[in-house]
Amino acid sequence: MKFIKYRWGIFIAIILFCLMGTVALGYAAYQTPPPTSSSIFIEVTKIVFLCLGGLGVILPTYINATNSLEARISDKIENTFRLIEKWDDPHLFSARKLTRDEKTNRSKICDEDLIKRIESNQELKQSVILVFNYFEQVRFSILNNRIEKEQFKGTLGVVIIDIIERFKPFTDKCGGPQMTKDLDQLKMFLK
Repeated sequence: MKFIKYRWGIFIAIILFCLMGTVALGYAAYQTPPPTSSSIFIEVTKIVFLCLGGLGVILPTYINATNSLEARISDKIENTFRLIEKWDDPHLFSARKLTRDEKTNRSKICDEDLIKRIESNQELKQSVILVFNYFEQVRFSILNNRIEKEQFKGTLGVVIIDIIERFKPFTDKCGGPQMTKDLDQLKMFLK
């Protein structure tokens, strides 16, 4: 967000424009003949204080809006770090260890053997499911703009795409068309 980078410059510009507008309106009030029950000084003073009152509303609104944007950016970064840290969670780490062991064997076995191997080994099956549940959290977070996609992609994008490709026969068979569509969408996000 480039806007946040220039927020104080914009803040000063708002003040300057409001002050220039106040001076212009004060001068216009000074040049205009006052009503019969008033004087030039009172009319100019009313205009100046009305403009300054408007500035008193505009500035806090601007500061509140920029603080909300900064908080949103900070939350996205924190969500990104949490999701990256979750990759090293002990449960997910042990699940990844089993899927990593399958990586060495993957080139030696066909798709049907991979599916049989996963379905016959309950621990491996649970590991694969746990890893793909994590991928669903990643996809959902990217889809809903909860994380910084580029930072996440740079950290784990290649690894996730590799695991998705490695277990594609299993997810196609056991996950169904919706899971295949979701994983393809995640791969697209991370490429």
